[in-house]
Amino acid sequence: MTVGEAIVSHLPNPHAAAAKKGLDIRWLGLKYNVPAILIALFVTWRGDTLADTVAQSIADNGPFALLGWILIPAAALGIFMLTPVGGALAESLIGVIRHVVYAIGRLIRRGWRIKYVGYWLRLLVAIAAWSVLIALVRLAGRAVIHFLTGA
Repeated sequence: MTVGEAIVSHLPNPHAAAAKKGLDIRWLGLKYNVPAILIALFVTWRGDTLADTVAQSIADNGPFALLGWILIPAAALGIFMLTPVGGALAESLIGVIRHVVYAIGRLIRRGWRIKYVGYWLRLLVAIAAWSVLIALVRLAGRAVIHFLTGA
């Protein structure tokens, strides 16, 4: 424990007064959600925002379009494993993939605890979540309008 941590541990909680009055809004995660919503809505690439791109992908390919990026390679690897030669090759490939995934997981876990890297990782997760949520709400709203108007 450093000197600064020892001093801070004896200071009163600065959010205690707000919590007593029911005004503690830390649970909203505004330092992640506000920038994530703005980035998901306003940052464009090739003329489309991230939410537009996700909505277009879901509209074109169905509600499980985003899972296809994960399921198609997994299904291809599963079919490859059924071939006589593919069994041994796929087993070694799965071992390599497993080690790579574990290494990436350890890096993300370590980075999640580092102050600035953790903020950027949490921000990326919030951007992805808000993009999917905005896209789903946009498509659901469009479907409701089509249902109500009959057009």
